[in-house]
Amino acid sequence: MDAGSAALSPDDRFHQRLTGESARTNSASRTLAVLSAFDQSRAVLGVSEVASHARVPKSTAHRLLAVLIDHGYVKRDGNRYRLDEHVFELGSRALRPQGLRERAVPFMAELHHQTLETVHLAVLHDGHVLYLEKIFGHRAPPCPTVVGGRNPAHSTALGKAILSQSAPDAVARVVTGELARLTTHTITNREALCRSLDRARDEGVALDLEESRLGLACVAAPIVDSHTGEAVAALSISSPTSRFDERRLAARLRKVADALSRICS
Repeated sequence: MDAGSAALSPDDRFHQRLTGESARTNSASRTLAVLSAFDQSRAVLGVSEVASHARVPKSTAHRLLAVLIDHGYVKRDGNRYRLDEHVFELGSRALRPQGLRERAVPFMAELHHQTLETVHLAVLHDGHVLYLEKIFGHRAPPCPTVVGGRNPAHSTALGKAILSQSAPDAVARVVTGELARLTTHTITNREALCRSLDRARDEGVALDLEESRLGLACVAAPIVDSHTGEAVAALSISSPTSRFDERRLAARLRKVADALSRICS
């Protein structure tokens, strides 16, 4: 303890320590807010945009961006900023369950080869589906999904497939939460969503008929842990509504999801 600190009363030293901890917490919160400004719809930003989305002064945004650049989390292109590869590396390590993506990719490639449609792998995270992998080809329609991106679980076949085999508390958090309307076909009624989950549980697949994007339809099947009986992830096949063949795609998907469930359990 230095002489200055020794001269302080116990109450003053406690307040000094608390103030210092508060400042560090506030700085960490602002740094995370700056990182969070780069969501999937805002991949490249100027410092003013970062400041606005993170709700911090422009000078603070500039200072924190410099720190993040030094540590490899952000890169600068002229007067614009984007996330650096180090963020993806950390995100990849955080994906659960471990090894799922590596096991799933060969099955996904086979599904794409058989159907020539877009194939997704996703997990449930905070009421959203988090995309772990995406395989698509030349004839695939525009599909607003990216690896590492998210969509509300209630509006996607992937989310409903996972929820159909999830614990009641996980289902309740989604069903009783905000059911945002992404298109005119999005299910925003709680009773209707529960009926959709019941159907998915009975049939082994869930559907998204233009609920997340007009012109796109999707069928998904859960990947289930045989020890718990709960879904750990889901696979989906997406196609334009005009050529969507639910029966054909669902049959292929169930087979692959069942095989992955056995491997991952």
